[in-house]
Amino acid sequence: MGKKLQDIISEEIAQSGPIPFSRFMERCLYHPQFGYYRKTYLPIGKSGDFYTSPCVHSIFGHTIARQIVEFLDTIEDNNIFLIEAGAGRGHLARDIGEYLKNNKIDVSLIIIEPHKAFRDIQLSEVKDFFKEVIFLNSPEDLSPIKGVFYCNELFDSFPVEIIENLDGKIYQVYVDFQEGVFKEVLLPVSDGIMNFINFWDIKIPDGFRTEICPSAESFYKNILSNIKEGFSLIIDYGYTQEEFFLSHRRKGTLMCYKSHLADENPYELVGEKDITAHINFSLISKIGEKAGFDTVGFTDQQYFLMGCGILEEIELLKNSLSQRDYEREIAMIKNLILNSMGYVFKFLCQKKGVSKTSFKGFSIRNYRKNL
Repeated sequence: MGKKLQDIISEEIAQSGPIPFSRFMERCLYHPQFGYYRKTYLPIGKSGDFYTSPCVHSIFGHTIARQIVEFLDTIEDNNIFLIEAGAGRGHLARDIGEYLKNNKIDVSLIIIEPHKAFRDIQLSEVKDFFKEVIFLNSPEDLSPIKGVFYCNELFDSFPVEIIENLDGKIYQVYVDFQEGVFKEVLLPVSDGIMNFINFWDIKIPDGFRTEICPSAESFYKNILSNIKEGFSLIIDYGYTQEEFFLSHRRKGTLMCYKSHLADENPYELVGEKDITAHINFSLISKIGEKAGFDTVGFTDQQYFLMGCGILEEIELLKNSLSQRDYEREIAMIKNLILNSMGYVFKFLCQKKGVSKTSFKGFSIRNYRKNL
């Protein structure tokens, strides 16, 4: 598989010259036939390449649903939608929907998913829990609605540009193919990328390289422009802009994952491993604010889940299981709040047209002012 994709990318380079890193990453992850994220069986979980919180335990989705209920209570409309992008195999939407249905809350679900194979998988998971399930190809297909947009590990999977400040001059990483291997070349930054850097006031210190993601900006803006009233809840790993440029991150945040092992070389095993970069939460919050949304909260996953009542969900679980089964379930749930997942993953919430300003997910710790 990797060799075939390598040929496709190297032929493109031979025809047009070195390509921006974002194009290389897009081919690796999303090539229609050979892209990493185009595998019908997504490599998530113990037997895959990485874990996501929804695959750890359904209590993750149930607890997030508690926050969504609080959101829904502030929106005055009988026709409210949930919107998810990057739904994967549909586990998070299923678990949120299960909680809502058990509490007799009837809403419709919109999933932004352009690929039929994944739509079929997602529909089989979520169809029993929502009033209606609607699939759209892209944010541009949204109509104005009231509701809640949420996503889990979406923006970290968007193709990024790699930018480097070398002796006070900004360069952009391109990918060439020489002597049978992919190699980086530093070229002058394109006008479009420089405009993005200047517009969002991204100051890259001398000697640093970092990642920027214009495609995430346009994606998020297009979604928010169609939410007349409601919320956005983004779950991902990332940093504030200040944290991005701490001295130990001068090489950026780009990482690759295969079989739960991390490396920093995206140019090997092309199409066979995940390529990802941490997201800039400061920038995401600015994009939302420019689109008319107010930033409500920013916190670690452990504090969000505890604020939303995960301990109450655990107690309900305890009452329904034998001691042996309960101990097995707790061992999994601990990963969500006590181990690295609890502080690596962050929750960012923004709102529009809602007067309520405090929400339980951010009641224990709220780092909004750090953004």
